[in-house]
Amino acid sequence: QVSQNELDWFHQDSEAQMKKWQQEKKESRDNLKALRGTAKKHSDTNERYLKSIDDKEKQYNACLNTFLETSNKFANEKGKLEELIKKSQDNSQECEKRAVKAEVSVLQTWKETEVWKLKGSIAKAEGNLRMLKAVN
Repeated sequence: QVSQNELDWFHQDSEAQMKKWQQEKKESRDNLKALRGTAKKHSDTNERYLKSIDDKEKQYNACLNTFLETSNKFANEKGKLEELIKKSQDNSQECEKRAVKAEVSVLQTWKETEVWKLKGSIAKAEGNLRMLKAVN
């Protein structure tokens, strides 16, 4: 009878231990399921972020290429405009030199014309003076 009591206690203890292990197993299974769900969410989120990063990188590269093309285009245009400005400045200086030469030429011509007029007036005056002397 003592052995039977001990056996019953052993069975009761075994059943309690079994229930405890089954409960722990169920909790572990639930925890594992929850962790798998969390891992899946994190994995999905990570994939969305990676896709977003790839998209942003593509956009960045497209914008960078556009910027570089535009920058090169403007640099070329700037170079051409600087050349045109230099050429225009050279042309302007050349035109100024020609204008000064033309003005000097006009003034010299005017001077020579006035000198000839004065010489003519002097010649007339000398002729008139000779006539007056001859009349006297």
